[in-house]
Amino acid sequence: MIPAPALRALRDALGAECVREDERVLVDGEPLAPTLLPADAEALAAALAALTQLSLPCVIRGGGSRLELGNPPRGAAVLLSTASLAGVDVFDASEGVCHARAGTPLAEIEACVAPAGWQLPLDPPGPASTLGGALAAAALGPRAQGFGRPRDCVLGLEVALANGTRTRCGGRVVKNVTGYDLNKLYTGSLGTLGVIEGAWLRLRPRPARVELLEAASLEPSTACARAFAASRRSATRVALVHAARGGAGERRLRVVVELAGDEASVAQDAAWCACELGAKLAPASVLENLRELQGATPDGRGLRFRIAVLPSRCEAALSRLWQAGADVLGHPGLGLVYASFALPDGEDSAALAAAFLGVEDAVSAGAGAVVLEAAPAWAKRGRDVFGDLAGALPLVRRLKRLFDPAGLLNPGRYAGHL
Repeated sequence: MIPAPALRALRDALGAECVREDERVLVDGEPLAPTLLPADAEALAAALAALTQLSLPCVIRGGGSRLELGNPPRGAAVLLSTASLAGVDVFDASEGVCHARAGTPLAEIEACVAPAGWQLPLDPPGPASTLGGALAAAALGPRAQGFGRPRDCVLGLEVALANGTRTRCGGRVVKNVTGYDLNKLYTGSLGTLGVIEGAWLRLRPRPARVELLEAASLEPSTACARAFAASRRSATRVALVHAARGGAGERRLRVVVELAGDEASVAQDAAWCACELGAKLAPASVLENLRELQGATPDGRGLRFRIAVLPSRCEAALSRLWQAGADVLGHPGLGLVYASFALPDGEDSAALAAAFLGVEDAVSAGAGAVVLEAAPAWAKRGRDVFGDLAGALPLVRRLKRLFDPAGLLNPGRYAGHL
């Protein structure tokens, strides 16, 4: 708990109703209390200014879907939630743009724009995913093949800095972006440089036709080749390989392809998938289940890795993970592989070491880099979940000192334990 004078100062800055003293949250085993719930952007700035004056580091939470991502917090005392900064402020159906506040659930934005024929190009795992959290984590979903990266849909951001200063970069249209493109800097910075208040987003037209197909495969090489070939088709927005454990130690491998676009393109590519891959129509629930798997860990206590590889070496990385006993979701067209390992109860250092050896082998085979997206707190000790940044670490440190000199925003959580 923080000292009583600090609590009083926070109540004075935000109002007693926005300071939840009895709400205790564990982040990687570290207890945080109280939880601050600023009601609007002005209150968020006031909260940050008060935390700076009191020298109180904080962990920032959106919907809580990705609190597992990051190194354990260092010295944080307070949880700062953006959940109350919610709502779609502007939706221009003629231009295909909208503005939403950081705490807005992605499902709410999608429901707002869908009736007018638009689609939000963000589909990360987690039913509670919010706009600010998804952008801060640069969270990808299965449709990244067609949607692009989260930064690609961001036209502008409003961001509160650690000292409470409110800033804005970009705007409603692409032409508003001049000078340094800070949108891309904040997107994926995990809230360590500033707290996202809201964003202008570029939407995508809803496709005239969507088809989901599934094909069985016996070997990783065959599956990756099929998925990579499917990813080159014009209508493809999902082309992934799923390898999972079955009963009695049996392993099952399949290729899932989602096509979206105009009627003619989807019909042509669906016929190609049926002929070349042996793919058959699948229910929408297949993709939803795979989205959930991408954001899950076995039994809620295992390990989940995201590995970026050369697309040409995706099969090699997937094969090594397959041999190491991981459940795998591979996106050959994107050069991304998600791998999950089960862990026994307790702190089993031998099982942990075996999983890391398997991942290191896959990273080497794929000429890639790895992020440990989720793990029990004990498994993170002595590690940097973002891997070795090598020559990029001095630049990351300099940015952190420039934007958050007192180290109050998500301290210790980012690469290099910054």
